[in-house]
Amino acid sequence: MLGAFDVIVVLTGDPNPAQPELLVLADEVAAAFHQGLAPSVVTTGCCHHSLDLFPGRTEAQIFRDLLLDREVPEGNIFCEEHSADLIGRIVYSQLLLLDPCSWYHLLIFCPGSQNQPIQPAIEACFGDDYHISWQTSAAVMSDRHAADLKSLLASIGTHQTSQAQLQALAKTCKAKGLPESLQNFTHS
Repeated sequence: MLGAFDVIVVLTGDPNPAQPELLVLADEVAAAFHQGLAPSVVTTGCCHHSLDLFPGRTEAQIFRDLLLDREVPEGNIFCEEHSADLIGRIVYSQLLLLDPCSWYHLLIFCPGSQNQPIQPAIEACFGDDYHISWQTSAAVMSDRHAADLKSLLASIGTHQTSQAQLQALAKTCKAKGLPESLQNFTHS
């Protein structure tokens, strides 16, 4: 299975880099990268829609920094920084990174996704163009991530949904002081 994937996609994050679950996940993602499973990693998240203040660094940047500490080269890490929830992490990863780079063979890290029916729901969000494999994680889900998984299931179930419908369902960052480059992002 060496080099079997185009990219590793991490569908969770946290604004606190000291969270034990985030550290466990960073160890697992770095190990998969160093095993040669994929040449690139996508980290995701601006700041969760439940947060009132824009963090000094986005969730994607915080996870990137954890990977850098684990000797994943900076040039192999790509940050999606527009999303405020799990649906947004999927939508904006596709729009901004996966589709433009023609990355369709994905190794997904998403704590809690081993519970059914989470995997089919996430696969439905990505659509038929993607070939998804799942990496089991020992990382515990944060309360925000668990709420996002529940919201995803309530919003779409396991039914395939169009990009436009998913983008409309994605929550926006509630943050004050959001950088101008993220405030008015729309994709047509």
